[in-house]
Amino acid sequence: MSFRLAVRPEVDAELREAERWYEQQRPGLGAEFLRAASKAMARLPENPYRYPVRDRRFQVRWSYAKPFPYRIVYRVIQETVVIYTVLHTARHEHHWQKRV
Repeated sequence: MSFRLAVRPEVDAELREAERWYEQQRPGLGAEFLRAASKAMARLPENPYRYPVRDRRFQVRWSYAKPFPYRIVYRVIQETVVIYTVLHTARHEHHWQKRV
């Protein structure tokens, strides 16, 4: 089965905010973060069921933008992988629930 990727509009702002923060920590680190997050998101359609369901009520799963402490919260809906948020692991996980 072939899956397509859909990314909520809010995700871009979250990625840019994290990129700016990392760039302030060390020049070039923001770009590294964006590459890691983009790579992790791009791999999801290959095998979206690779990661377990983390919240049964919403049927969301998450992967990580390794080595950065950000989780990519997504759900598989028919043949589409929908990314709801890219969230720092220290943030409360219910942040994304209003988007589902």
